[in-house]
Amino acid sequence: MPNSFLKSAVVAAGIAAASFTASAAKAENYTLCGASPGGLWALLGAGIDAAVKKEEPGSAVTYQTSSGGFANIVQMAQGNCDMAIVHLGEAVIASKGEAPFQEPMTDFAVVAVLYNWAPMQWLMNEKFAAEHNISSIADMKGAPVDLIVNKRGILPSILAEAALKKVGIDFSGIEKSGGSIQYQGSQTAEELMKDGRGDIWTNAMFIGTGSIGSIAESVDLRLLSVPDAVIRYMSETYGSVPYTIPAGSYDWQKQDIKTFGAQAALIVPKSDSTQMVEKLTRALLDHIAELQNVHSSMKALTPEIMQSAKNLPYHPGALQAYGQ
Repeated sequence: MPNSFLKSAVVAAGIAAASFTASAAKAENYTLCGASPGGLWALLGAGIDAAVKKEEPGSAVTYQTSSGGFANIVQMAQGNCDMAIVHLGEAVIASKGEAPFQEPMTDFAVVAVLYNWAPMQWLMNEKFAAEHNISSIADMKGAPVDLIVNKRGILPSILAEAALKKVGIDFSGIEKSGGSIQYQGSQTAEELMKDGRGDIWTNAMFIGTGSIGSIAESVDLRLLSVPDAVIRYMSETYGSVPYTIPAGSYDWQKQDIKTFGAQAALIVPKSDSTQMVEKLTRALLDHIAELQNVHSSMKALTPEIMQSAKNLPYHPGALQAYGQ
């Protein structure tokens, strides 16, 4: 064999080895921006890590705690994480440059929807609902309702305010009618509802969330419906999904309730290579059980749901993995 051929082969092998080493080094540890350390997103981070490890042994996904999706979009743009979990509503708001953003942020693309079954549940004290003849959020207009929403600036409180405004109810109007707006997390909201200091609590929650059952042990509850026009508006404007809470989801719920739901997704920078994102997406598809098994609520995840985002673009690498 000629020496020149051997020399070329050695050089080529060296280049290939260097390329492989660089690729492997890049893939060894992805950083994922999530939310609090003990919540569902942290569990999803563990599931994504397990899926990536199975697809590419030696690689890992490190979960980084955060204040949530709005912060994650900024953190990823600043290069502090390689991927992030966000609510799609947060990403839509970012892409439009609406508060809390000062200008549009669009350098991200969807890899996969992780869940789309967290409906906005409008839980009203049955006694108050009967007294004021309220069965829909539209019926709340003019009522002196003490409304509890999630903390100010968090997506569910933004969605609640937008939905009510669409039916002609603004927060200042509630206060003028003798009611109040209370911005609280789930634990405090539960306490307020149980002791009668709140007439209605709304939040994006999985059906059967423990705090709802706890409230129902102390007071009778009624789920309010959302008008179809509002559901369409929330889908078009905030990336929400139409959602029907089936009758019997709770012992005290006698009929189907129409509302809209929040959905969460994994996003990456648009600048990521097609090959890298295809590999990541393929890991999630091939090892979807790693995500389904992190919590009983995740059993509903399917490849079809992963591909279901409508309001934001998918990364070309994800589309290749989905065969699109």
